[in-house]
Amino acid sequence: MMKYEYKNTEIEWLYNVPRHWKVDRIKDKTTAVVGGDWGNDPESDMDGENIVVLRVADLDDIYFKFEDLTIRKIKNGSFKSRKVTDRCLVIEKSGGGEKQFVGRTGYPLGIDFDAICSNFMAKIEFDNTINLKFANYLFTSLYNSNLNFPYIQQTTGIQNLNVTYYLTSKAAFPPLPEQKAIADYLDKACQRIDSIIEIKQNQLEFLESNQTSKLFSMLTRGLKVNVEFKKPEIHWMAQMPKLWKKKRIKDVVRLKSGDSITSTDINEFDEFPVYGGNGLRGYTNSYTHEGEFALIGRQGALCGNINYARGKFWASEHAVVATPIHPCSTIWIGELLRIMDLNQYSNAAAQPGLAVERIKQLYIPVPPFKEQIEIVNQIEKLVTMNRKIKENIENQITTLRTCRKSLIHECVTGKKQVWEGEIKN
Repeated sequence: MMKYEYKNTEIEWLYNVPRHWKVDRIKDKTTAVVGGDWGNDPESDMDGENIVVLRVADLDDIYFKFEDLTIRKIKNGSFKSRKVTDRCLVIEKSGGGEKQFVGRTGYPLGIDFDAICSNFMAKIEFDNTINLKFANYLFTSLYNSNLNFPYIQQTTGIQNLNVTYYLTSKAAFPPLPEQKAIADYLDKACQRIDSIIEIKQNQLEFLESNQTSKLFSMLTRGLKVNVEFKKPEIHWMAQMPKLWKKKRIKDVVRLKSGDSITSTDINEFDEFPVYGGNGLRGYTNSYTHEGEFALIGRQGALCGNINYARGKFWASEHAVVATPIHPCSTIWIGELLRIMDLNQYSNAAAQPGLAVERIKQLYIPVPPFKEQIEIVNQIEKLVTMNRKIKENIENQITTLRTCRKSLIHECVTGKKQVWEGEIKN
């Protein structure tokens, strides 16, 4: 196999590329670049054809994965020039929020239906010197390089791709047979990496499911093996130890929302932490509570979630503080409330809120205080062990994704030679 000879491109994210690769502007390889649009109002266009509208949410790293596809009725004449074909890449041209780059690309692999881009995307149609899979890997590498900030135009709360700057930028293109060889190699290599990542993600899901199952058993059956059980007459569990008691939540802890606080009173440098419905919000100069408490989120889509606060802190009006009426373990009551999935008791509204008065009336199994402590000790051991396992698996996934990005970059810039055929300089 002939080895590559290299030349300096003086392009920051490319550096040296094989001498026989051609450095061109992206636009010189395109035949059309068309921004997406939703078309006419679907209700006023009922005589139109069913068209798939490709959204930013459909993008999945390298290739499009079509899951809940959006269908709109659009008249043929209004989408003809914007139709996505198998000669096109689609690119995210708007969105991303203030801290996330736009510019992700996708290749609609094996597309066999009429489709157009949404108004946050555009199609880039290439000439016949470009292998679409190779181009997608190339632009994915550009996106992953974190050097694409010149292509971004910031507006209020949204990122926009500077399409003119992007298309006049240069990239290195090998001959078409090499493009195909590189794309085929990366397809196989990335598929292997992705399959390992999927295994690791399944391990995380199993770990979470297994922990939930063990916690449910500890909190409803206790730790003892040879123990007599009884029917608890609690709708969300089948049995509990005979010596445990059935009580309403309101007879175990007092549930009360914290005090209101404005965002101007919250900062990053004061002494006392401020807890809202989703946990720590920042700090302030005074406090509403002192001690150790379980907190229940009261507002929003995540209402019913459980957090803990210790020491002196401010609980906002969106956090419900669980204050023990009689001695009980904070962790025990917090984890018991967590396995009950309190979110199911939220009010259905545009801004969901927890029905606290209803929560107070729910029945729970209550073991003796000493047994609560024993249960909590085992819970903490389990959670600590699983946290270490989870961190290890997540680090492995991060490493695999980093290797995947590096492999793509090395191949599409010629640092790793895949082509085994003749090299024509």
